[in-house]
Amino acid sequence: MAYEDPNAPSHPPTPAPATAPATTPEKKSGSWDWLWPSIVAVIIVKLFGLVGGLVTFGCYYWLKPKLGTWGAVAVSSVIGVVVAIGLLAMIR
Repeated sequence: MAYEDPNAPSHPPTPAPATAPATTPEKKSGSWDWLWPSIVAVIIVKLFGLVGGLVTFGCYYWLKPKLGTWGAVAVSSVIGVVVAIGLLAMIR
């Protein structure tokens, strides 16, 4: 015999009505999305070195889903410069 909880309601609870998910059109990434972070990374490589450029490029793809294209380009370029300057300061 199955256990019956004496405090349980006599009828099963009705499920809450499902709300429609918010339909936000997602912008499909274009084939030229790599262009701006690449330009910024090349400039940072020329000015500060390879590590700063690699950090910039990696941070761009890490931050793009969170900040969007332009926010990720801006923040990743700042991070790349800071990492490159910090590395140069530690070496010297």
